[in-house]
Amino acid sequence: MMQYVDYNQTAEDHQSLLVLVLHVGSQLHTQQFHRAMDKISRVDCIHVQGQKRNITVRYKKNYSVEFNSWGDFQTHRKVLGLIAIGKCADHTEFEDLFASYKSVKEEYAPTIINSRLVVFGMNTDGSPLTNETENVEVTSDSDRTDSESVNSAPKDSPQMCSDSANPSDSSSLPVPERETSSKSPQNSPAELKRNGVKKSSGVANNSSSEKRSHSNSLTKEGSGAEIVFYPNLDQCADLEERIKEFVTSLYYVLEGKRLDRSFERSDKLTLLCAPFEKKDYVGVDTDTKSFRKKCMGRLRKHLGDLCLQAAMPGEAVLHYNTALDLLRGVNDFLWMGGCFEGMCCAAIVLAYPRSTPVGLKRNLSFQVKRGPPIAEGKTRAGTSYANGLDVLGDQSSQPGPNLDDVVEKYKEAITYYSKFKHAAVVEMEACLKACRLLILQRKYLQASDFLQNVVYINLPSQEDDRIQRYNTLSALYSEIGFRRKAAFFKRVSGMHCVAPDSSPSWSQCYELLLQSLEGYSLSVNPREMELGPACVFPDGCFGWPVLQYRVLHELVYSARRMSNPQIAVRHMTLLVHLMLRHLSVNEQREALTGLSTLTLKCPGTPQPLALDTGLILPPVPLLALPTVRSFRLLPPAPHLQATKIESPDSSSSSGVFIYTPLSLSNKAASDSKPDFKWVCGDVCEASLQLLNPLADELKIFYMGLMTSDEQEAEIFPANPVIPADSGLMTVKLMVRPKSAGTLKILGYTTIVYGVKSNCRLRDLVNLRPSPMSEIVIEVIPPLPHLALCCSLPKATVFSSSGNSADVVASGSATLFAGQSMEGIVTVQNTSDQLVEKLSVRINSKNDVQGSLSRVVSWVEENITSQLPIETTGQLCFSLYMHGDSDFLQPSEMVSGSGASMSPRSRSESAEVKEKSIDTVLSLQYSGGEGLTAGYCRQCSLALNIDILPSVYITRWDLQNTNDPQFCRLCLDLVNVSGHQMDLSYASDSSIVLEPHHTRRIGLEVPRLDAEQVDMSQMEQNRIPAHYRTRASPDPYSQCLARYVDIKWTMPSTKATGTVGIDYLTWTPEQLRVLLLSDIRWEVKLCGQPLLPSSRFSFQVGETVEVAVRLENTSDVGKKDSLLCIEPCQRSMGGDLGLDCSNVSVIGASVLHIAQIAAGSEVKHSCSFLFLAPGSYGLTISCRHLGEAEGVSSITVAKTTVSAVTGAPNNASRPNSISKQKSDNGHGSTTTATMKTESKLKALARHTWVYSSPVRFEVT
Repeated sequence: MMQYVDYNQTAEDHQSLLVLVLHVGSQLHTQQFHRAMDKISRVDCIHVQGQKRNITVRYKKNYSVEFNSWGDFQTHRKVLGLIAIGKCADHTEFEDLFASYKSVKEEYAPTIINSRLVVFGMNTDGSPLTNETENVEVTSDSDRTDSESVNSAPKDSPQMCSDSANPSDSSSLPVPERETSSKSPQNSPAELKRNGVKKSSGVANNSSSEKRSHSNSLTKEGSGAEIVFYPNLDQCADLEERIKEFVTSLYYVLEGKRLDRSFERSDKLTLLCAPFEKKDYVGVDTDTKSFRKKCMGRLRKHLGDLCLQAAMPGEAVLHYNTALDLLRGVNDFLWMGGCFEGMCCAAIVLAYPRSTPVGLKRNLSFQVKRGPPIAEGKTRAGTSYANGLDVLGDQSSQPGPNLDDVVEKYKEAITYYSKFKHAAVVEMEACLKACRLLILQRKYLQASDFLQNVVYINLPSQEDDRIQRYNTLSALYSEIGFRRKAAFFKRVSGMHCVAPDSSPSWSQCYELLLQSLEGYSLSVNPREMELGPACVFPDGCFGWPVLQYRVLHELVYSARRMSNPQIAVRHMTLLVHLMLRHLSVNEQREALTGLSTLTLKCPGTPQPLALDTGLILPPVPLLALPTVRSFRLLPPAPHLQATKIESPDSSSSSGVFIYTPLSLSNKAASDSKPDFKWVCGDVCEASLQLLNPLADELKIFYMGLMTSDEQEAEIFPANPVIPADSGLMTVKLMVRPKSAGTLKILGYTTIVYGVKSNCRLRDLVNLRPSPMSEIVIEVIPPLPHLALCCSLPKATVFSSSGNSADVVASGSATLFAGQSMEGIVTVQNTSDQLVEKLSVRINSKNDVQGSLSRVVSWVEENITSQLPIETTGQLCFSLYMHGDSDFLQPSEMVSGSGASMSPRSRSESAEVKEKSIDTVLSLQYSGGEGLTAGYCRQCSLALNIDILPSVYITRWDLQNTNDPQFCRLCLDLVNVSGHQMDLSYASDSSIVLEPHHTRRIGLEVPRLDAEQVDMSQMEQNRIPAHYRTRASPDPYSQCLARYVDIKWTMPSTKATGTVGIDYLTWTPEQLRVLLLSDIRWEVKLCGQPLLPSSRFSFQVGETVEVAVRLENTSDVGKKDSLLCIEPCQRSMGGDLGLDCSNVSVIGASVLHIAQIAAGSEVKHSCSFLFLAPGSYGLTISCRHLGEAEGVSSITVAKTTVSAVTGAPNNASRPNSISKQKSDNGHGSTTTATMKTESKLKALARHTWVYSSPVRFEVT
């Protein structure tokens, strides 16, 4: 009973000639046999010369004799040719090889038409290779003789063996006969090739006169043509040509048989039977009409098979139809099924003809994949006809059944086959052929019906056959898109590999299970699974976790039974990685326990594993143990961050500022490329937020950063333990770059449950906001590191001012206004780099108008003289702190005019108001390679300075003295410190100032030259409200402060300080007192010099002569000046001016001076006649006219010279001066207020007033 099933058989195989290629002997290596087989298999389609037919050949390496017995039922199952391949080196080995070849030939003798023995390892003439050099001439002669004998045959007749055809056949070749040599008792293989089989071979040396049929001939006397010798596989260039001749000989014999059977007499017909039918016809009456009809029908079916093999499918269809009509009448169902199947095969051959490339001798020799020919039907469609269709061009009107009817014909054939249990193999092969046809036509659902029928066919077979059957089903289900069903049969096939009743092959089981993963939406590459099924698998299915878990578990078990623990660990890691979120708590514990058990024997590695089949198992990182939700690099501590050293020109250069409301920042780019830099040699950190997905505690034995190999770095691992249900846990991983450049952070490395995993950032799908491929950070050259401390008490609280993130130390101080204090700042080099550059600056948000520089200061030379700082070296410098204050009473405490000198009562005590200054002393330093690269570091000292008020200046004024070079400064001081205060001023004056008491002091100060006052430092900005709204230091007060030395001492606190007047402001009258004039005056009344102590009295009507002399003491000439002498009458209410009728002017009271040269003088005189008694005065001034135009909006304040007269009022005179308002009794008159201090300065420099007060009366 036939048990062998050809699962790769297709409909096209019905037209192929079956040739058996066997490996004989033991000298030829299996690999060499496969190479020879591949070379022979290239000749799978032969074009017969002169016949216009393409003959296809099918080669088999093994074929059972029992299966060969079905050749009468279907001729394509009959072995028609035999090619034996072996190797030998001498005559003895050749005898054994030839004996093996003959024994195989005897087994398939009933069906074999022709055969060949291909021998490697000997010369082409059959002599051993060692004698090749000695017999070169003999070899060439013998080869020439053989070639002549071959070429003597007609070109249209193929070369055949004498036992392959009848002696009368014209296609047989004459074999050259040679005399037998008697010199040697043993013939050589070459002689055997020429003269027949050796006598010592044990095979009968029959005479050539005996006639035997071609199908039963085993030996022949002139059979040298069936043995071919080659030295090796590389020197067999004509092997394919010989195979072509061999196949052609098979065709001619087959064609002769077809013609013979076509004209066979009906009375001599024999019944063709299937192997299991022979016993059923024993004793059957053969003379009945039905028997003869059955014989005729089966013969017609047999002729149809022969026509198919002879490349005549059109004629085969006619024979099948005739046979079907005959067999239907006798209910011969088995052969009727054969007819239907033959018709289907003929139709398929006609629909999908196979072409032979024109001009190529080795047709189809470039084909590598030996797949089903039907699958190539679409590529061959539309090409030149083959399979005999070009011969039967006139038969195109009688084609085979329509392809739409082929499926129905197959169903009928399968139905007839199913009636016979012994025909199960034929039924199964028919189902597979129909399925492949439907796959070609893309009718996948109908194809699945035929495959399902294959599953239901009960065929007793061995395990190897079952494995092959399920593999075939899996492959076909995969072709029609039934991926999960294909995977199921692949798994079943794997299970049969380790069945108890067979020798278990766990490696084969493992390979089959590995191939079934795709059908369950699984992959050995975890990255493909993370991308999503739609990107990897055609249907985009996620699969069923229960099935996936079981398949992976079976894969792990098979790997363990293979005694390959490394592969078992890899697949167990994949199971945990993919299935962890789908498992229950108990299943998770079971899987992790199994993983731990496996890793005890063989730890998991992150390297790829190569299987014997060439498949590479990529590493499987445990990304979920733990789950990383956040991964970011941390910048260094603020005092360790590296900043670029700004060039001196960078601050002065200004660019164009363009404002845009668009947000052009790229957050993804900032995540993958931070905006900060790491420093070589420093320990840097990365922050990870981890989550434990397990219900138990997760112990991580190793966790460190993973960097690229381009940059050397030292990793400091961590071993965190994450409790169950702990939520997000932050872990910091540290790394130390060892060289400058670009450092790439690729991910992190963990060791969990014995598996080492390289977790890359690109694979972290749970990373938020989105996964990154890598993080690139710049590493700059090494920089030094300084430790900073201060001798001041540590500040408990200080508010951040400016950039105070880099503060590493703090200090605090409490000062009274005007008090000074000194602190020591120490810096120590704690690195192995030299500190070559150190700069100190002050930063504060309260630094308005540069006032902070007056509070904190240091000596820059003291710092630079101690550079560079060696390793572990120190640098110390003094920090000077001063209680800076304006010493002015706050505006809310002022009850009257600041210029008035009226005394304050003791009840009007000033409220103490504290001022706090928070500032940061920044130290910027660098050295070594970092300085060369232009980078530095910055650390800061936070200072908290509280300034308590000590003394307030409530009122101030200036008074003239007898000396024109000096004036008197009067100040009212109030003690607001809360402590008794000793106040010293001038050179030897001192007072005691009680708390909240006010005292007045007077100091004689020199007058100021206007040219000495620097007006460029005047600032218009105002100090913020928390500082108290006040003006910037006054330039006149700053110049005057050099001559004022007011010191205070508090005995209770042992504090000392000074009182400053830098913020005092002055009125125009006070500035005229304060400033020196560059015009020297000399005034005489009635010939007498006018002095400050002079007193004059005149009578009404008496002429008062006024003589004025001006001397320019400056180095610059005065142009366009106007000298004015103006009288005025004084009263108790002030300066009321003078009516024109009260005084008369004799001469010019106003004189225009064109120029007063430097060092020259101008004299002018005039007289006044007072007509009424009273107190009078004179105002004498000289004004520059050119500058007056620029200050025309300013009314000049004038100093008057007083006199008293009692003359009556006279009529007004045309040259009388305008009346002026009187002042408060201090000898000054302000007719208008100055708008700005700059205009006052212009006025003070270009208006000269005689300021000596002279009183005179007119009686």
